[in-house]
Amino acid sequence: MEQTLQQLLTDRVTAFAIGDRPATIIDEHVEKMFSEVIKDAFRSYGDMGKAVSEAVKAALPSNLSSVFELTRYNHLIAKALQDTWENSGVEADMVSRAKDAINKVLIEDQMPAEISLRALLEAFIDEHKEEAAEDGWYAPDIRFQTSEYGGLTVFFDKKPKERESRSSYSYSSHSEELSAYSLKNRIGVSFEKGGGKGRNENGHEIGKVFHAAIDGDNVGKNLSFSSPWEKMTAALYFGQAYLIVDCDEDEGFSYGLYD
Repeated sequence: MEQTLQQLLTDRVTAFAIGDRPATIIDEHVEKMFSEVIKDAFRSYGDMGKAVSEAVKAALPSNLSSVFELTRYNHLIAKALQDTWENSGVEADMVSRAKDAINKVLIEDQMPAEISLRALLEAFIDEHKEEAAEDGWYAPDIRFQTSEYGGLTVFFDKKPKERESRSSYSYSSHSEELSAYSLKNRIGVSFEKGGGKGRNENGHEIGKVFHAAIDGDNVGKNLSFSSPWEKMTAALYFGQAYLIVDCDEDEGFSYGLYD
């Protein structure tokens, strides 16, 4: 006699129910339920999680840097970077380039042991005379500033002292005088404590250049000296040539375009 589908299902359900499988399934779901409940209790936003978090914070030392020795790690990182730099050959290449640039100024161009400040500024003016003619500049901006220690700083810029400035709130423009420290080029001269040679036969002070800037950068960053005034500045800074201060800012330096 053929067994009906209903009888087959009944037999299988009965056989399954009296076997071990239902207990296994129930155990799996009970375990899953408890796992989820316990996991939820230990979440950071749960009461248990908050309590554990506070306990851990209380147990942490007050000075973590002493525990982890962060300063030592910083030193190790710095040492690793230094070793990489020294082994890369970059340093040697930079020194070689600097040496070549300075030799070109001091040896190939045969710079004198003493350089006239007037000659340097006149070379600077000649370098920018064509641009001055195009832009209608009468004279460059040249300023002398003495220090309380007896030194001198010469600031100079190719643009005139009074610059046209247009207001951001109107269409009107007016002339304004910039701070000396905003000028692109400067030469710092020392006369005291062995820095100078006193005065020459014409009464001009002779000093040593301890600082120089070309086009806004310290001369030490600029390893390309092409124009005569740049080479003179490099000779004063790198070659330790003496600077003869044979002029002042009231000399009437100009581009000579409207004389």
